[in-house]
Amino acid sequence: MKYLTENTSAALMGTLVLSAILSFSFHQKPALAFTEDKDWPCIQRKVDALSAGQMWRGNPVDPSDKSWQENKDVIKLANSIIVRRVPLEETDKIITEFTEKNSKDTNKLLEQTFLALLDETNKVRKEIINGIGKFSKRQKAFSKRIIENQRKIAEFEKKDADGTLTKEEDRELVKLEQQLEWDTRIHEEREKSLEYVCESPVLLEQRLFALSQQLKKHYK
Repeated sequence: MKYLTENTSAALMGTLVLSAILSFSFHQKPALAFTEDKDWPCIQRKVDALSAGQMWRGNPVDPSDKSWQENKDVIKLANSIIVRRVPLEETDKIITEFTEKNSKDTNKLLEQTFLALLDETNKVRKEIINGIGKFSKRQKAFSKRIIENQRKIAEFEKKDADGTLTKEEDRELVKLEQQLEWDTRIHEEREKSLEYVCESPVLLEQRLFALSQQLKKHYK
């Protein structure tokens, strides 16, 4: 990570990104959230990037302002509170200690911290969302293969019932049945992870909003 530390970036993304990309499964639902992206399979509306206006209730801030990148204290604060394993009760204490030690230009420092958090959160969310889209495409192809194998099996079973199934076709039927059983099992296991994966961007959004509220509370 260019601005936040590599350890913090890895900790924030951690299993969240990997699970989202590797455990996600394609699932057709009748009531998907409106989106122009046909590869988006989640009920949750697809939001590509979070805006400062959505998350911040303090003085207006400009996301293009990257001055926080030059402030080691701001980066250190952002690093210490952005990781999800740190409870919000603890992050509030960390922010309080920070403001007590930095009584000069406190508001500016808090705004810069928010911009640092917004920047990093959007980067992680983008990776997750892109991963969901790519995996969804692969899962569509995977689902088509299952359907095609089901069709072939049905044809072989019909020939078997008619007594016209050859030995070679019988061997192919056995292979297809084994493959279908394996594919179906994998599909069902991945299907169970869909809800968690789709919640991942939402959890990051909720975390950022909670942190922004804590920062705003210490405005002077």
